[in-house]
Amino acid sequence: ALQIPAWLGLLQPANQIAANSDRGNQEVLVHRVSPSGETTLVAEVPRSAVPTICRMGDGSLIMAHQWFPDDVPDMFDHIAVRFSTDNGRTWTDSTPIEMPGLPARTRFPFDPTIVGLPDGKMRMYFTLMQGTDPRQSTPTIGSAISTNGINWTYERGDRFALPDKAIMNCAVASISGKYKLLAPMQPAIGAGAYWASSPDGLVFSRNENLPAMSATSQWLGCLLETEGLLRFYGTSSTSGIWTADLGADGEWDLGPSLDVPGSDPGVIRLDDGTLVVVTTHAASQDSNTTPRETSPRDTPQPNTREQIDNHLESLLESSDKLDWNRFANTFAPTATGFLSTPATVHRLENGTAVANAFKSSF
Repeated sequence: ALQIPAWLGLLQPANQIAANSDRGNQEVLVHRVSPSGETTLVAEVPRSAVPTICRMGDGSLIMAHQWFPDDVPDMFDHIAVRFSTDNGRTWTDSTPIEMPGLPARTRFPFDPTIVGLPDGKMRMYFTLMQGTDPRQSTPTIGSAISTNGINWTYERGDRFALPDKAIMNCAVASISGKYKLLAPMQPAIGAGAYWASSPDGLVFSRNENLPAMSATSQWLGCLLETEGLLRFYGTSSTSGIWTADLGADGEWDLGPSLDVPGSDPGVIRLDDGTLVVVTTHAASQDSNTTPRETSPRDTPQPNTREQIDNHLESLLESSDKLDWNRFANTFAPTATGFLSTPATVHRLENGTAVANAFKSSF
């Protein structure tokens, strides 16, 4: 019998339905911080988390974030982007990105970090993992490239990976023609970080680990190059955003903190010195609702065989509820052969429909 795992999005486990509601309690906050330190909230992005911000080749800003829409189930916990043409004061609606060609059985990328390239393109670094359980699959850092921020070309292979070590939530920046990458060690609070460098942004070599900066700080945030200096903006378990500057001696020195709420900041500096800061924040709760402490990536439990069979039976009664092209393309990068669906036969190498199917495969 054909095995249909829950991560394909065909069926949500019971505990995932509850988790979906909790993830909707997160939002992305956009603040502008003037050179004098005045902080102004300019935008809120509901049902979103782990943002990154970057300037595009045309001068506009792009913000990528995890998206948890309650009305677009196929895009739940996918990466979406927003754009701003007025230096972060206003933003477009969220648009899900497209990234075909991911390895088979890989869940959609998460924890995005976007870096502008000299040729005007952008590279997105993200956490890549087989399946949905980090206890059974070691997360690594992957990447993709784009010119418009919506259509991304997956770059094969790992950008940074360590045996038996979960590498997640990376921050990347380019300085003096070289790329620097860091990723927080687990547990993140009061811990150090993995530190790596690359001449081209594709192959990173591990450097000496970074130490913990304090008992309440996390190397969870972003790297920003400004006037030849590299600054890290990080998460504090108390309040505000802590910063540290990389000195010429290779040591990190604590810098001024930002009075901005939230965690996992993404930061960009405008020409006048104003900072545009995006953070993950707990959305305001209804007075009658008791929020449950949750991670933005609760691991769904597998469905029972009976649940899957019942769901497949309902799909066969109304096959238009399933995106068969997307189903076929999930297996496309590494599979060989054909996949028959109730409507079409797909070539697994590229997901292309090659013939009509006379009956379903189930």
